[in-house]
Amino acid sequence: MEEDRNKLEKMYKKLNEEENIIFEKWYQSLIPKAILLFPLVAFCLTFLKVNNDKSIFDLLSFVAVGGLLVFGGIVLNYLLSKNK
Repeated sequence: MEEDRNKLEKMYKKLNEEENIIFEKWYQSLIPKAILLFPLVAFCLTFLKVNNDKSIFDLLSFVAVGGLLVFGGIVLNYLLSKNK
């Protein structure tokens, strides 16, 4: 009984240490995440500020059309370079 308890305590400590390491790594990468998200947030805010008569749906549709165009360009580039 005592052996099982010791094993469980060791496993619990090990899991807590691994969890702490994961959280530390996640918190260390907060600044790069913020740097990557800043242009998106700035674009959304300025889009809605400049276009007062537009809604969130208009913003999402604008971004979706742009994303589709970029994705189409990537697919076209892949198809054209695949034959070489």
